[in-house]
Amino acid sequence: MPKASDRLQASIRELLESQNTMTLATCGPDGPWAAAVFFASDAGLNLYFVSDPRTRHGCDLMATERAAAAVHPDCNAWGEIRGLQLEGAVAPLDGDAREAALKRYLVKFPQVRRLEEQPREGDETVIATRLRQATLFRLIPERIRLIDNRRRFGFKAELVLHEGAA
Repeated sequence: MPKASDRLQASIRELLESQNTMTLATCGPDGPWAAAVFFASDAGLNLYFVSDPRTRHGCDLMATERAAAAVHPDCNAWGEIRGLQLEGAVAPLDGDAREAALKRYLVKFPQVRRLEEQPREGDETVIATRLRQATLFRLIPERIRLIDNRRRFGFKAELVLHEGAA
């Protein structure tokens, strides 16, 4: 029989695999900020996303190397609310780590892979060029909270992944 933490990890993994957008929350000199970004995940529950370090959230990430995020499907009723809240360390990737993460990202987003491999004229060429130059980040969650009102109203379960997570 699977342990409770194994079942929780499976529920978290299912949500990460079924969703493609997260709200990334950062904090910097100008205060808190949130940005929606596409993401891919791996078996270790790490999240990978592309961003420009010159954006407000990108500057915050480069300065603090910390972020929080929310992942959830759209819903229309209180009883359908489910999602993830997470926090952890964020770092830009380079070399082999960037290539492996980009491959994972492009598998999740075949439409982006097509743009990267065979851009048509105009905006697609601009997007492909920016993707090749963009910074790929990895968010390593230290804590993930699952919220699932489908189980019962107010259901929460928390998974602490790394020592030192508050």
